[in-house]
Amino acid sequence: MIRRARGVALLTALLVLALAGALVAAMLDDGGIALARTANVQRGAQADALSAGLEDWAVQILRRDLAIDSVDARGDLWAQPLPPTPVPGGRIGGRMRDLGGCFNLNNLVGAQGVDSVQLELLRRLLLALKLDPGIADAAADWVDADLMPGAIRGAEDAPYLGLPQPYRAANRAFAEVSELRLVRGVDAEAWRTLAPHVCAVPGPTRINVNTASEPLLRALSERIDPNGARALAQDGGARWQDFAAFRPALERAGVIDIAEQAAIERLVSFRSRHFLARAEIELDGIPFAYRSVIERIDSRRIAVIARGRGD
Repeated sequence: MIRRARGVALLTALLVLALAGALVAAMLDDGGIALARTANVQRGAQADALSAGLEDWAVQILRRDLAIDSVDARGDLWAQPLPPTPVPGGRIGGRMRDLGGCFNLNNLVGAQGVDSVQLELLRRLLLALKLDPGIADAAADWVDADLMPGAIRGAEDAPYLGLPQPYRAANRAFAEVSELRLVRGVDAEAWRTLAPHVCAVPGPTRINVNTASEPLLRALSERIDPNGARALAQDGGARWQDFAAFRPALERAGVIDIAEQAAIERLVSFRSRHFLARAEIELDGIPFAYRSVIERIDSRRIAVIARGRGD
């Protein structure tokens, strides 16, 4: 009887010890999770603050650049990246992209509806990139206000509602360029090819020929071939001051018709209004990416019009 009582007491003691160990482990586990959660919140707040500082850096660079010269080109101050710079707990870096050097998808529709000139420009860009020009019609239907397909290859609600995960055409301006990925005909491969040459900012805007890609320069006229576009881009070093300086280069590229030159003059610019600033931050080995769309009207009126995180 005594031996049985001792055995029960020993089992009880072992059970109590196991329960105590489990409780201690659970408490330590909960504490570790809470500490990790707190550290993540602190990292996020620090990254947000650093990104705001990099936004201010971008605004000041754009203001200084405009004070030097009203022309925007790839060799300007804004085009020089901020190299990785140490900060407590990590490092930061930043760079800017000119959104005047890409085709603005929101140019497809104006006050009178679909802009046929801009639509044809996008078609030529797609052809230069060896993509389906029908994507232009689908993109125009995505952004126009009506519910009627505007061309044979246009696309309103019907083709999207038939997908495994259905949705409708936006029928409003593109809020973000990656929204193009939802447009009919834009698969992953087409998106990778097209993304460097398009953007989505409040329209209407003009194309800065100093920063435009060679395929986009080809899209200005069906007469401009790859060699002509390369000459216009000057191997990435173009710094045309105005259309008077640009016209002789257009003529050498094959655009000799006066009416076509006048049409191109209405499409292009030599200064940019919108820029994409990217902040690249690393804290405790964890990467953070931020992006801001900055509108520069003049040296006093510079504002952030959109923000986002990630790529």
